[in-house]
Amino acid sequence: MSVFVQTSLVVPTIMSADGHVLTQPFLELCRLCIPIVERLGTAFILVKTDISGNIKRLADKALTDPDRYRTLFTIVQDEMVCNAHGHGTSCTKGLLWLKRAMEFTVAILLKLQEDDQIELCKAVKDTYALTLQRFHGFIASTAFSLAFNFVPTREDFEQSLGSDARSGMAEFTTGFGPVLAEIQAFMIVNNLDDPTRV
Repeated sequence: MSVFVQTSLVVPTIMSADGHVLTQPFLELCRLCIPIVERLGTAFILVKTDISGNIKRLADKALTDPDRYRTLFTIVQDEMVCNAHGHGTSCTKGLLWLKRAMEFTVAILLKLQEDDQIELCKAVKDTYALTLQRFHGFIASTAFSLAFNFVPTREDFEQSLGSDARSGMAEFTTGFGPVLAEIQAFMIVNNLDDPTRV
């Protein structure tokens, strides 16, 4: 079964009728992205771990008051009121890095859609340069650069995603991209898009 079968069911449920990002559907879609990251190769275990950790951080907070934290930005707004949003272990930082990881994943899939001939290794390297690299210091950049040498071939990657990989990618990126843009806009308006390198 394609990894995109489930994502196609979740994408339409992320935004509320009044235009808010809903916490649980957003986190569920991020969870469903983990198999995509896994298929980039074993070298991406650290990315998978980071994604999983940030999902857990946000999910744990949401469980403390499910009604209040039904919408994602309320978690961040509450941290801003308490001046806790800048801490490295805050949900705000967790959301920021989760968003960045999702942008990286979506951008790889978009790159593959835009160029039928590009190899996965080049698509990943090019995407990294445009999305995450500016937030990584020397050690993180070096680790990522090494990991890129071990990604599978494009053919193997697409086959691992299932028979409807191409159409699934298009539907997924079309649906999830605007949600990530909404989160980015919120981060910028609230001065939360921390450029600090890690």
